[in-house]
Amino acid sequence: MNIDSALQYMREALERQFDLSNVDTEAMLPSLKLLEVPKKHVLQKAGEHSTEHYFIVEGLVRYYYLGLDGKEHNKAFYDKGHIVGSLSAIILNEPARYYIETIEPCTLIAIPKITDKSSVVNSAWKELFNYGCQMMLVRNERREAELLTMSAKERFLQFHRNFPSYFDRIPQYQIASYLGITPVALSRYKDQWLEEQS
Repeated sequence: MNIDSALQYMREALERQFDLSNVDTEAMLPSLKLLEVPKKHVLQKAGEHSTEHYFIVEGLVRYYYLGLDGKEHNKAFYDKGHIVGSLSAIILNEPARYYIETIEPCTLIAIPKITDKSSVVNSAWKELFNYGCQMMLVRNERREAELLTMSAKERFLQFHRNFPSYFDRIPQYQIASYLGITPVALSRYKDQWLEEQS
């Protein structure tokens, strides 16, 4: 994919969410860069400072924590049309607490650290930052509610309703980690839970 097609897709996706003028988007363009990365590419490492967020043009990424025992705990999955990155790392100017890794080969648009005063050159950057904050807040609030108020079965069914295509794109053990259950339990119960839902 070329840079012009990727930027056009990003512009159209963002314009569906909030009002962007042509002047604002044109002013943003010189700061953006196109990246094509393979699957299992780490975009952000825990413990490192974050300098960019990424708009996903194509592909799928995951956020995960690494436990003291070396076990990975999936926090979230994002596909095309989403902006990914650690808000707390950028807002608080502290190291990121989790990893961001591609699950599939990805085409991304790198967005520089938009809270940096030198980068906030127009209202489009502010709008983009505010939109990113709002969407991450909503998603985190929903995820917290799922973990605290739903059973494993309910979390599975909710995930299946919200992201049906992910089951063909994400390894089962990663979905199990996201749901807070073992891969064995997911393998054992997923067909039964889907049949009961029907």
